[in-house]
Amino acid sequence: MKTAFIGGGSFQTIPVVRSAMAEPRVFDGGEINLYDLNVPRAETMGRLLMRTPEFARINCTVRWGTTLDKALDGADAVSVVIPVGSPMVTRLSDQACMRRGFIGSDQLSASGAFRSLTGGRIIWNIAKMEKRCPHAWLACFANPVAVYSGLVNNHTKIKALGVCGGYQNHMWDLTRLMGRDAFCPDYDVEVAGINHCSFIIRGSLHGRDLYRLLARHLTPDWRPPRIGNPWSTVMKRHIRYGLLKLAEQFRKFGVVTFSTEGDGMAHLFYEEMFERSLKHFRPLTRPQIARQIANWQQTRRRHDDSLRTLLDADLDEKFWAAYPRTHRGFDRSDHHITVKILKALAGAGPQKIVTSRPNLGAVAGFKDRTVLEYSETLDRHTIAPYGDLAIPDAYHAVIAPLAAHQTLLGDAIAAEDPKILFHALHAYPIHQNTHASRALWKELLEIHRDEIPAAFQKTRQYL
Repeated sequence: MKTAFIGGGSFQTIPVVRSAMAEPRVFDGGEINLYDLNVPRAETMGRLLMRTPEFARINCTVRWGTTLDKALDGADAVSVVIPVGSPMVTRLSDQACMRRGFIGSDQLSASGAFRSLTGGRIIWNIAKMEKRCPHAWLACFANPVAVYSGLVNNHTKIKALGVCGGYQNHMWDLTRLMGRDAFCPDYDVEVAGINHCSFIIRGSLHGRDLYRLLARHLTPDWRPPRIGNPWSTVMKRHIRYGLLKLAEQFRKFGVVTFSTEGDGMAHLFYEEMFERSLKHFRPLTRPQIARQIANWQQTRRRHDDSLRTLLDADLDEKFWAAYPRTHRGFDRSDHHITVKILKALAGAGPQKIVTSRPNLGAVAGFKDRTVLEYSETLDRHTIAPYGDLAIPDAYHAVIAPLAAHQTLLGDAIAAEDPKILFHALHAYPIHQNTHASRALWKELLEIHRDEIPAAFQKTRQYL
């Protein structure tokens, strides 16, 4: 199978590809093409992949430095992992949100909506795969994944899956809710909602009903377990807070969130989580942001240099067994959603996954074209939802406008239509149709002016 990894210089490449190579049917006799604007970094990743024990057991070609067209030619699968928007613009955008009472992020947020207008042009260009590899599946890992899934699925003939690293969050969260700080991949859950704000509709662990198990543990005196390494103090605090909100959800509504990403959960506890974010908000000037970016870029260059030194080292089996313990970017990620997709497409058996796609009858109460995140089974060329999925009644009024908002963003990108963009922004439910929201949209149009299609500036006439 040939797979094109767009953004192949990403630090996610080695963990995902190592795990996919461990199943010979995925790449044996095939090709891995690492396409990246930063060719030296893609080359480093490619050469390191060819030194892994998994690569030694298969017959596969690894390429980098090709054109996008060559990367896409004849591909069976295309994976997109790219950052969206310049660091300066994205930071200014998030700051504008906080100043006006909104939480900013790269996904489910007001600033995430504007980043989609930047990234949408890139994804639209990649969708030229209609000519280069018309039968390939597109796994889009770039945020906001739901917007891009709607853009591609609703406006091209390409089959796209919006995928998220948060797919594995529940494998930690549920175990922690039951008292242990441990990763467990054995949960069988059925999910419905939107990316970063989906709900576990039902589930089981080793044949036992998930919600009955949670009821036994989430007693009135429940407290989160101690969170161990490798998490930082700040991350441990965020994890504990998320667990407390999951426990609150369960006690009040009998359901828990599938992926505890902050911008998604914020829409369920907005006032509280905004105030929490505001306590840590320190607005920066452009020069201050520029210095932060320069420091980050310098750190990234040092990391790149460190990786390149490994190309001349003796990377034996012992190295690959030990090194990932201190450098997480080298470890395998066997339960990553992209790995499951590649296994299914290669004929290694059906895989249960959760992705963002047009509804097509999967979740009750939504239009077919509305993009939702839900559970499916993927097997080579067929994909089928679990069936009998519905958003919990208490949350339907939150999910419906957010799903419409992201679907309309995909429509606006496809048409470069300022009025559809206005409709998409109007659908966003936080401070909907208020002076604060309209002022924010105008400010974000100005901040993103140089990175989004010029036609969208005409959206001002509707605000």
